Amino acid sequence: MNFFRIDGPVFKWCTLLADLMALSIVWAICSIPLFTIGASTTALFYVTTRQVSHREGYVTRDFFKSFRQNFFRSTFVYIILLIPVILAVLNFSVLNHLTRQNQYVMVFQIILLGELAGVAIYIFFLIARFKLKMGQYFKNAFYFANRHISTTVTCLVFLCGAFWLFTKCEILIVILPGAYAYFASVMVMRVFRKYLPEMDRDSEQGFNEDRTSRIEINYIPPEPEKKTAPEETAPAEIPSPEENSSK
Repeated sequence: MNFFRIDGPVFKWCTLLADLMALSIVWAICSIPLFTIGASTTALFYVTTRQVSHREGYVTRDFFKSFRQNFFRSTFVYIILLIPVILAVLNFSVLNHLTRQNQYVMVFQIILLGELAGVAIYIFFLIARFKLKMGQYFKNAFYFANRHISTTVTCLVFLCGAFWLFTKCEILIVILPGAYAYFASVMVMRVFRKYLPEMDRDSEQGFNEDRTSRIEINYIPPEPEKKTAPEETAPAEIPSPEENSSK
């Protein structure tokens, strides 16, 4: 049966499952020092976005390639995002007595954490796929998080669901990171393609190796070209019978 051939759906799904398990294990091991979580997440998204784009490659080799290339950039972004989260958690523990003023502070911190979570959804994808200035990473991530709110909320809900499953069964660490990264890659790549339809046709050497081929993201999708109505051409004159007879 074609269903069970080497190029059939069963073999492809089994291969994808094995790749996601390998990615999950490698991500978990590389995240053990904690400060490397940003670089590990960027490398994870680098591989899964390539899979979504149907780009052939070696899972672990591509993972460590991105891990090395984007280590300092990803670690810096991770620390920048982590500092306000730590401060907010500390404030939550301090603001036990909810006076009216404290309530306003709590609401502000919840909104801030929500924005940081939305930015975190996109910024490591951007680092994995583009070479930009540091400020542009945050600017683009903030724009995407608020412009495509349905994608942002969906990714956050599934992230919370994956974390909840992990708390119930820790052995799922061997599949959950890769599975979530693949799902999020499908969602985020749909967003990226609205701005860069050529996202899946980048260089085979890597998406962000060459600074000369850096891709800048448009903040507003280009407007479709307006179709101009074809110019009306005057109908050809039909010669009169007298002209025909004279000829």
